[in-house]
Amino acid sequence: MSTAAVDLFPVAAGAESLGVRAARRPGGHLRVVGPHERAARPAALRITRRGRLTFTSTVLLVLVLAVASLVNAMGPAGASSAVVVEPGMTLSQIAAEQLPELPLSQAITDIQRANKLSTTEIAAGQTLVIP
Repeated sequence: MSTAAVDLFPVAAGAESLGVRAARRPGGHLRVVGPHERAARPAALRITRRGRLTFTSTVLLVLVLAVASLVNAMGPAGASSAVVVEPGMTLSQIAAEQLPELPLSQAITDIQRANKLSTTEIAAGQTLVIP
């Protein structure tokens, strides 16, 4: 028995050897890249003007918030002083003496909040923070 092999699509000859003329179109065609040819590098990532502006704004906002939180944590909430309660003193007297610029009810409320008091009861010897 004999065997015959026929190469229907010879690689070396190409389409012209078969009598077919290939139309040449610019770009878009696939081609075989040999081992000696190097594949083209993809283009570097480019950021648009809007992208740069967004990135810069975001970084700047994060930095401003970080600095603001540090300044807030380091500094006291407001100027304050302390008063030691003497026997017979009331919260109303202390509020009137220490915070004369505020209405009496507002001054009492501010002192209660600053000292985490739930009532107006105070004891002699107690130290009160005056905001």
